[in-house]
Amino acid sequence: MAYADRISDLARTLAQYPTSVTITGSKIDIRTAKQLESLNAQISNDQSLARDGDTLIAAGSGKDAKALSQRIADAAPQVGNLLAAFGAQDAERFKTLSIMSKQKFDASAASRLQAEKRFADEVAKLMMQESQAVSALPTSPCGPKPQPTPTPTPSPGPSPSPSPVPSLDDVIASLPGYLPITIPDAVAGYDADSLAIASKAAGDAAIKLGVKTPDGITDYAIVYFTNGPETFDPKSDPQWAQEIIADKSLGTIDDRLAILLNASKAQQQSPDTLDTPSQETVPGQED
Repeated sequence: MAYADRISDLARTLAQYPTSVTITGSKIDIRTAKQLESLNAQISNDQSLARDGDTLIAAGSGKDAKALSQRIADAAPQVGNLLAAFGAQDAERFKTLSIMSKQKFDASAASRLQAEKRFADEVAKLMMQESQAVSALPTSPCGPKPQPTPTPTPSPGPSPSPSPVPSLDDVIASLPGYLPITIPDAVAGYDADSLAIASKAAGDAAIKLGVKTPDGITDYAIVYFTNGPETFDPKSDPQWAQEIIADKSLGTIDDRLAILLNASKAQQQSPDTLDTPSQETVPGQED
């Protein structure tokens, strides 16, 4: 395996993901120019080390194999460390965003951020593999080694079957037991029978809305009981809830319900945040 080429392939794949998004007409950087400069510099450093390792592996030996192996191992986690540092910077950058805009940004930026995480993990794995391969090289050329006699390997046993995904009806049926544990205050006024009836109504309404996943059912139910069923009525307030539900750019209805639940929790902590229009400042566009 040419490790440097593999890292280059991964870098080209990562570069295909957008580094900015447009939220309510304003461009917001997922990665600032300075962050991209730092990331590209680290990738170039990793590629250079990997090329040195590839050269020694191709030669079959090298007097500085041990030292190079250590440098490659030391560099393996650096992309991940850099991304972690970016996360701290981003938390500061996005303080001026309203909750609504931050929710939309998170949804739009998810594919890029997930791609970065995969890239960092894969690069770290490749470099650790190369470090081990370089470390095993002799420090001076030697003749061909005798081939070891292959030993039979035991056949792997059957892998465990994945846990079955519960049906939506099963999830709805479990709500009367789930909700008192998850949101006890919101359902404290229900007895067992009335909670069962209300849970069935909430579950049926979620399916009618288009929910397709168990998480979508539970997210809907939590908002339904915490904020009230009127949250899902297009003719009722709060308007921010209706905007999230109607905004198809945020993903599937299940994705939007997850965002709505997070926004609902934030609104409970700061009730005026979502109901009052804010004059927000877009990071990177301050006066």
